[in-house]
Amino acid sequence: MGRMTRVTLIALVALIAAVALQSAGAVAIGEQRVLVVLATFGPKPYSVAEVERTMHEADKFLRASSLGKVRLHVDVTPWLAAFTGDPGCGATNRGLAAVVEPARFGADRAGYDTSQYDNVIYAIADSHCGFQGASFGHEVMLSRPPTAGLVVHELGHALGLGHAQASNCPGAWLSCGIYDTGDPFSPMGSGTVDFSAYEKAVLGWIRPQPHVNSAKHYLLAPPTIKTTAAQALLVDTAQGTWWIEYRSHPFRGLLLRLVDDTPIESPFARSSVLIRNPTKAGRPWIARGESYRIPGSFRVGLVHAGAARAEVAFRQGT
Repeated sequence: MGRMTRVTLIALVALIAAVALQSAGAVAIGEQRVLVVLATFGPKPYSVAEVERTMHEADKFLRASSLGKVRLHVDVTPWLAAFTGDPGCGATNRGLAAVVEPARFGADRAGYDTSQYDNVIYAIADSHCGFQGASFGHEVMLSRPPTAGLVVHELGHALGLGHAQASNCPGAWLSCGIYDTGDPFSPMGSGTVDFSAYEKAVLGWIRPQPHVNSAKHYLLAPPTIKTTAAQALLVDTAQGTWWIEYRSHPFRGLLLRLVDDTPIESPFARSSVLIRNPTKAGRPWIARGESYRIPGSFRVGLVHAGAARAEVAFRQGT
């Protein structure tokens, strides 16, 4: 769904979140056929041309982030008189499905076979809901004017991704709290920089990454380029799996995200949790010359930070 404020893990279960029925984290490769259904009870707050431009921006973002492995083929309907009044918002998966059902029928009557698309986005005119968008299966409901960031976020849910979370401390979520969409870099969080290495691996955009436990220096390439080099280091701990990735733009530094491997019932892949201030420098990355230590687990430091490669020092059990 759209951007959330800080919540604890307990409160997360009560959020109005995007819901889905597909398998968690399915591989997404090749052309994704997307239909955007513009449904209204009268108002037409934005034009078809504006939506087409937005979808072009979303396609451009996904092509770049997937390293050319995903592209969108988009059709946009004209405004369809699908409702006799404000359809409301729905509060559950069944409620949301009922909200968009008239829009689905309207699209079918207009000659658009929704079953022929990988994902269908229903943009509901002037639906004043408490959320910006919600995904259920491979259908998306937007209650705000489409933007590229919102579209990419909801399509990420439709592809099986959860929210990109963030926290001030590793593992102690109940006492420290989680920002549900607090990752400022991922479109599954609060940013539009790029999908994380973890998210790209889940979707099959980069190859499986190496698990490390040896004390040595590793070479690490950013997950923004095509390469056979490692693009993340995975460290298995009692807390879960740490994903360490290097970014060379718009900053040069290491990002640390923890993925709790405890099995849960969820339609989404497990959320990653970005450590927001690992070196107490007021930023969410480790710069050259800095290191981050998980007591009794491991220490990681950035030795060299180049445009296409970093040298990372790793030591376990410190």
